[in-house]
Amino acid sequence: MPGPKYTEQEKLTYLENASLIGHSRAMRELGYPKHWNTANLWAKEYGVSIALDELKQKAAEFNDWYGTEEQLIAMQEVISRGREYITQKADLTPDEFKKTVEGMKRAIETMQLLQGKATTRTGTEEAGETDAAIRNLLSAFESDEQRAVGQRNQGD
Repeated sequence: MPGPKYTEQEKLTYLENASLIGHSRAMRELGYPKHWNTANLWAKEYGVSIALDELKQKAAEFNDWYGTEEQLIAMQEVISRGREYITQKADLTPDEFKKTVEGMKRAIETMQLLQGKATTRTGTEEAGETDAAIRNLLSAFESDEQRAVGQRNQGD
């Protein structure tokens, strides 16, 4: 459903205000347009340059500084810490394990996204070597967890 139609005068009034105070503030003060994309389209259409407001400008600077390489390093750190947490915490509950693994999975998917790789599975794959390896790792983890619990109980 198309949005409201604005007159050329309304667009020019908006752009005049926005060029002085920025998109967000002009949109709040005038009550239109409803969407930033519309406002940005008008600016491009009329060749008007709108400065970013202070918050957006800081965010843009931060995004430039915190580039892909730094994000990849941060995600690798999340994965490493998750692995350490799982292997070193002797009294890890199933819920803690699940939450940690889910966090690690999100970090892996973020890394894949940053690298331009696929991030989701279709669910149509058949069980294969990877699935068997994961089951074996989970079994080994559960066995180690049971041994650790038994040793703690004997020490009590």
